[in-house]
Amino acid sequence: MTNPESVVFLTAVLPQFVDRGAGHATARMLVLGLAGALLQLLSDGVRGLTAATARDWPGRSPRRAAVIGDAGGLAMIGLGASVAFTVRAE
Repeated sequence: MTNPESVVFLTAVLPQFVDRGAGHATARMLVLGLAGALLQLLSDGVRGLTAATARDWPGRSPRRAAVIGDAGGLAMIGLGASVAFTVRAE
């Protein structure tokens, strides 16, 4: 939440969801801001745990790591061949 762009965005968006006539506008803004921060924390936490699990997955099996390496090599060869044999349209 230290990104200035997100602060400007939230400053512009959050007030649209607060009814000033209902009272306690400041408290409602705080609740909306805290709810957003909590959802962001949970989302980033799940993403981080998923990434940590996925990072270790290829190394658990030497065969799996070899297959992933071979697939990556074939993809690079295929992309290189497509670049080499592509005719530039003029």
